[in-house]
Parts: sequence; structure tokens; C-alpha cells
Amino acid sequence: MKIVVIGSSNIDMVAQVSHLPAPGETVGDACFMQLLGGKGANQAVAVARLGASVTFITSLGNDMYADILKKQFEKEGIITDYIVDDECHPTGTALIFVADSGENCIAVAPGANYSLLPDAVMRFEKVIDEADMIVMQAEIPYETVKEVALLANERGKKVLLNPAPACPIDRELMNSVDLLVVNEVEASFISNMSYTGDNLDEIATALMELGARNVIITLGSCGVYMKNKKETVRISGYKVNAVDTTAAGDTFCGALAVACSQRGLDREALEFANVAAAIAVTRMGAQPSIPTLEEVGRFRLEREISLSFNL
Repeated sequence: MKIVVIGSSNIDMVAQVSHLPAPGETVGDACFMQLLGGKGANQAVAVARLGASVTFITSLGNDMYADILKKQFEKEGIITDYIVDDECHPTGTALIFVADSGENCIAVAPGANYSLLPDAVMRFEKVIDEADMIVMQAEIPYETVKEVALLANERGKKVLLNPAPACPIDRELMNSVDLLVVNEVEASFISNMSYTGDNLDEIATALMELGARNVIITLGSCGVYMKNKKETVRISGYKVNAVDTTAAGDTFCGALAVACSQRGLDREALEFANVAAAIAVTRMGAQPSIPTLEEVGRFRLEREISLSFNL
């Protein structure tokens, strides 16, 4: 099965701190790391490590980081033939604080990511047409996400959309989304409904009324919730030693894309993605935290998690 991920690439500047700083506060004794990230890149790496063929369409800048990222993508087994070189802007950069509790806050300077405009992506229409699933996020221009989703839907391709950072989604785009993957904050923003802790069904229903066929709401340590016209599924989280949640959502999306491209959306596909995300939060960094298929298998064995399929 062929998956195309279209999205952002960033260099992550990470500071590990005792607690997240309040406005005006300086937190000392931080531990600094420079890592590879970006929601699109993270999800492409997750797809590759979990065993699927993945092509990544992204835009890299006019700096040394572009070569570093390309080499790493190739090392991961990602097809890089469709990367756009932006000579006018730097590669995207994320500034990340990670607290000892595992909580984080992130500021992103998009740089070259914002030059991934529809015309640039549509030059690669053939590879999109050959894909089984298209995966996108919201760190690239909205018009690009929408145009690709409409094209994919027209040609019968599945679309997984992870609108992070949260952004309004118009009905035309939402009608082209097969799998809408959001966390509680994003679900609340897009549905224009406050999350109270016990109104997931109402929020998911509102998102479906906007056009999404399947709504998946990730709930951090509390697991994941899924709703469509046929069923509602709730899966609990796993107790792990969380040290950094930065790429948990991206790992979940990549894992879900792998499972759904091969077997469709069901409880076991959600369970597979849930396990992958649980492993990711036990490690520092974005891409360094993403597990392999073998690591997911070991976690399942240790926790006695039975799935009827092997990817």
C-alpha cells in the first residue's frame, strides 16, 4: 500500500526544563537539543518505521538543514523525489519547551513550509494519483491542503487530515476528509464547542455534521475516541513513564494511516496507533521517539495486547 504524506519539515530546538515558564519567567538549568521534526516529517517517518511505503512532499529552505533533513529521510526509507527546494526562505524551525512532567509548548517559524503552495504540489499529481492514502496536517498553507484533498476525493483516494495547529475547516474540505484526527483542543476549536470532559459525543457529532466521515479524537494518556455513522469506539490509554509528548499525535497519525491503508478503520487499527503513540511519549524528541514496527510488537507482547492482524 502506498501512502503520500504532504506537510511540514522543521528543525526542532528543544529545551528540557523543570517546568514550563509562565509569561515573563526565565527558567534556568535547561538541557538543549537540536532535533529533526515538523508534523509532516514526523508522520512520514512514523509511516516508514511502521512498515509502509511512503512518499513525502515537503518544502525545504536555503540552509544546511535542507541537506540534513533529506539525508535523514532517505536513511528512513522515505521516497524524497518530490521535495521542493525553496531558495528564498529558511527551513522551518520549531522552538520547544519540554517540562519534566512531559508537557510541552511549541512555537513554529514556518519558513519554507509556507511556500508549499498548490502549484508546487500539483506538479506531483501523478504520485498523488497512485497513492492509496493521502496524509496532511496544517503546518502548510490551507489552500494546498484543500486543493489536494478535493483532488484525492475526486479520484477515490482516502484522506487523513490532522488539522494541527487547529484551524477553521470549511465544509467543502471537510466533505473530502475520510479520517479527521484531532486532539481535544483541536476538536473543540473546529467544532466551536467547549470540551467539558464528558461531551466527546456531542463534539464528534458536530464535526460529522460539518462533513467528516470518521472523527478520531486523541485524548493523551486517556486514550482515543472514534465516532462514525456506524459505531462509537473508546479505547483507554496505557500507563507509561511519559517524558515528552511532542510527537505523540504525529506517531498516532502515521500508525493509523499504515493500519487503515491496509485494513480500514476499526478498533484494532485504533489500538495499533494507540500503542505506537504510547511508546513515543516515553522518549525525548520528535523523530527520535517514533517507534519501529518491531518495538510496537514487543510492547503488545509485554502488555498482552492481542490484535488479529500483523502488518
